Amino acid sequence: MPRVNRDLQRRLAARRERDRRRPTERRYNFTTPEPELGEANGADTDTLDTELQTSPPVEQAAVGASTRGGSRPAPRPFSAYKDEYAYVYRDLRRVAAVIGGLLLALIALYFALPLLVH
Repeated sequence: MPRVNRDLQRRLAARRERDRRRPTERRYNFTTPEPELGEANGADTDTLDTELQTSPPVEQAAVGASTRGGSRPAPRPFSAYKDEYAYVYRDLRRVAAVIGGLLLALIALYFALPLLVH
């Protein structure tokens, strides 16, 4: 008889419960609402058309961006992180020095202890 993965069963049950409680319509809308072309709070359609023509074009979200309407900022080049993470190189050197010292101490003890015991 195959083993039951209880963790998986628990996660699937929690997901079914969330889906059951979730309303069909989303409560929150994280995107900006698009203006309706028919009515613009008393403004005539000519004014609305000129506003739409003069507004900057909406950029398409990057591939793999969140589906909630937000867009990711453009990724920075590697050189832009140099000043922000300058401490990492110093920390890595310290870690390498400690590990190297411990390794040398272990090797020295490996050869020295048999000589001291006899």
